[in-house]
Amino acid sequence: MNIKKLLKNAVSLLLTLLIMSSILDFIRKPTVPDNLNATALYDLQGNPFFLPQLDQDKPTVLYFWGTWCSYCRYTSSAINDLAKEGYPVVSVALHSGSAQDVANYLMEHQYGFTTVNDPQGKLATQWDVGVTPTIIILRHGKMDLATTGWTSYWGLKVRLFLATFL
Repeated sequence: MNIKKLLKNAVSLLLTLLIMSSILDFIRKPTVPDNLNATALYDLQGNPFFLPQLDQDKPTVLYFWGTWCSYCRYTSSAINDLAKEGYPVVSVALHSGSAQDVANYLMEHQYGFTTVNDPQGKLATQWDVGVTPTIIILRHGKMDLATTGWTSYWGLKVRLFLATFL
């Protein structure tokens, strides 16, 4: 097999994966609840906040995940890196036990992003999230982009760039 044919096949495979991923993201696309501005969320320490109040200079990353989710183990480290870089990150731990269970998990893995516990999946239902991980990028209270399944750090950076400048 020559190098030109191998390169052509690799590009074809990559384009097919991108198209299929985009189609799945469209099908699984969550919806922003109508009462977003009026709904207080509470972090693991019980501190209330509203998503629209977060940093307006950068897009906000809303990350639905679970301690039981195998793909989330890979995506969470990329989300944590974004939080360290100053991006506003709010994660929602789905069906992951008590607030203390979630806090222990975050401490064990050295994750520092803001987390809301959703033990019964009520927030996930409000947002129509059916797959973990689901990552929603919000800009000025509106959903710019959403993706589901495993996502790399650089994939997230590209999405954040697009949300910032488009």
